[in-house]
Order: sequence, then C-alpha cells, then structure tokens
Amino acid sequence: MQLVAEDGAPRLDRFLADRFPDIPRARWDAHVRTGEVKVNGEPVTKGGVKLRPGDQVETELPVIAVPAAHLEAEAIDLPTLFEDAQLWIVNKPAGMVVHPGPGHTGGTVVNALLHRLKTPVVLEPADEEAEDAEELASGWPGLVHRLDRYTTGCLCLAKTAEAQRAIQDQFKARTVEKRYLALVRHSPKLPQLGSLLIDEPIARHKRDRLRMVVADGGRPAQTRIRVLARTTSVALVECELLTGRTHQIRVHLAHLRAPLMGDPLYGGPGRWKDVDGGALLLPHPALHAWKLSVDHPLTGARIDAVAPIPEGFLTLAEALGLPRL
Repeated sequence: MQLVAEDGAPRLDRFLADRFPDIPRARWDAHVRTGEVKVNGEPVTKGGVKLRPGDQVETELPVIAVPAAHLEAEAIDLPTLFEDAQLWIVNKPAGMVVHPGPGHTGGTVVNALLHRLKTPVVLEPADEEAEDAEELASGWPGLVHRLDRYTTGCLCLAKTAEAQRAIQDQFKARTVEKRYLALVRHSPKLPQLGSLLIDEPIARHKRDRLRMVVADGGRPAQTRIRVLARTTSVALVECELLTGRTHQIRVHLAHLRAPLMGDPLYGGPGRWKDVDGGALLLPHPALHAWKLSVDHPLTGARIDAVAPIPEGFLTLAEALGLPRL
C-alpha cells in the first residue's frame, strides 16, 4: 500500500494514524520500529520522522490482535428479530455502541452476543478487503456489519465462524438487502417521483478525520433514495444501501443538500420548530435500519427482518408535520 504525504504533513506516526484512525498512533509507532514502513523506498524505524510534501510512504497495515480475548460476556437483553443456532438478528436501540472502544468498555452489542453464545466460540476476524469499516468490522467476534451509535434497527450477528464467513461473503457479493428510514431537511435535489440512485465515491476528509466526503478517487458508493413523505421543509426518505461505506447514507444525503435531521457533523440541524412553532430539539441523527434481508448460511433460505420503527422516530416525524407510518 502506497500513500503520498501532502502539504503540512506531520510526523510519520501521526500521518499514518490520521489516515487510519481505527489504528492507534502507538500501534503505528511500534509498527514503524519494526522497519516495515518505507519512506521514498527507504525503511525507517522512528515514528517521529518528519514528512515532506510528496514523500511516498509504503507500508502494510499492522496486525491488530483480535480483541475477543479481552471482552466479557454481559447479560444484556436486546429485542430479537430472528435467532437460531447460526444467526442472531437484533433491533439495536439508540445510544448503544456495537463494540467496545474508547469510553465504551462494556455494555455493547458484542458483550451481549458473547453472553448469548453461553459457551466460548472462536469467531474469525472479518475480511478487511471485502468492504470498509461500516460493513465489515474486522476482529470483533460475530460482527459482519455495524451501525452508528444512535442508529436504531436491524443488526445481524453471527454465532459461528462458518456463519460469519457466509454472511461476510454475502456482503461482499452485495446480495444483502438493507433499507433505512431517514428524516431529512427537504431539498429540491431529492427525487420528486420514483427513486434516485446516488452513485458517488466516498473518501475520508483530508483534514477532519471524523468525516467522510464525496470525492474523486474515493471508494465506489451507491445509495438508492425514495421519498415517502414531505413538507416544504422536511422529508421522510427510504435509503437502500447498495454498498456499505462508512457514513454512506449521511454523506450521500448531505451531498443532495438533504442532511439527516439532528446530524450536525454533516450539516443537519440540531434544533428545529415543530408544526406549532415550538422549539424542537434533535439530539442525534434520525436514522433507522428498517429492513435487512440475508440468506441463511446453512439452508440458503431468505431471512427478511423488519425492525419496528421506534416511537421516538414516529413522534419526531409527526412533530415535523409528516404523516405517521
């Protein structure tokens, strides 16, 4: 893998950590010390090496230990949409993190899955080349895709290594059907009739590493948008994910100038007025993973999971002047 340093490029370990924010800077520093990173064709062993604009950085991603050994099973009750010996499809609540991370050492979906398994099961890391972070969560037991913290709805979990590989293959082949509901600021760029296919590549923002953007040279990304209801200022839309890039729906809707209500990261308002003119607080992005369809890893039978629309989502839609589904 080759990278090119840009104007104002920092020291090497910080440059790598900015490009790959899921890998800690300390891990990059240790990786550099092994001599596995080259700058302009020459191995370097110090993470503090200063980069100049145009420098060529060549490296492989460092190996990250599978974190399952450090996780604890927790008895967390999650609404079940489908379950058998191979799969567990849950209705994830708002505010729940999918896997542990900084500030969230427990209380996650993965902790709940480990308790559900009852007996220790070795699940494999995901295929890192199949999709990016939004879809395949490498290293976390049972995960084949992810939802943002405040996104509610369908989340598929594998209970065996064989099931995990099978569902990963389906994500890679794009045979998994994923439909979301979103409340957005109205935009004339939204389709008036029928649906609109947004086919725009997505890349990480060069300066703000928390954000993704539509950009030439990014990874291919496709979202099909259909408006279910609208007023002059807001709309309820259905989003079908045809690929699975990080923040894909949020980025593509922002590209249409129709950001998610409650999503300030991508320009969505955090405050609004309801139909009576009263103040309305929008504490988080209004996004719900409504429907998920996968093939059973053993039988091949199609599983169609539907997550009931949260009462908070329905109440917000009504307050915004949209009809109740």
